Amino acid sequence: MRRSADHEPIIEAVAPQPGEHVLVKHRYSAFQRSNLETLMRVRGRDQLLVTGVYAHIGCTATVVEAFQRDIEAFIAADAVADFSRADHDQALHWIARTSGVPMTTDQLLEAL
Repeated sequence: MRRSADHEPIIEAVAPQPGEHVLVKHRYSAFQRSNLETLMRVRGRDQLLVTGVYAHIGCTATVVEAFQRDIEAFIAADAVADFSRADHDQALHWIARTSGVPMTTDQLLEAL
């Protein structure tokens, strides 16, 4: 995707509230060219919940980089998408074996 007005609208149900930070993702990993780690450290956070599209690309890159920065990463297995079921399953399996914790949204909400 390229940045354009057509790609930027956020549906009201998940729109940022006043005072909430909006992070623009520039590369596969959300840490690249962003202040995500700084925002987390300033707030005393060392855990990250990853959702999104392309589980085997961007979500995996973000989880791996979080691990490399000593941030515990969780990926919402039922809140990520991919090109195929095989790509989705491969991403979750690899993340579970190497760098993060796949959980369902129900499991994540219960853990809060």
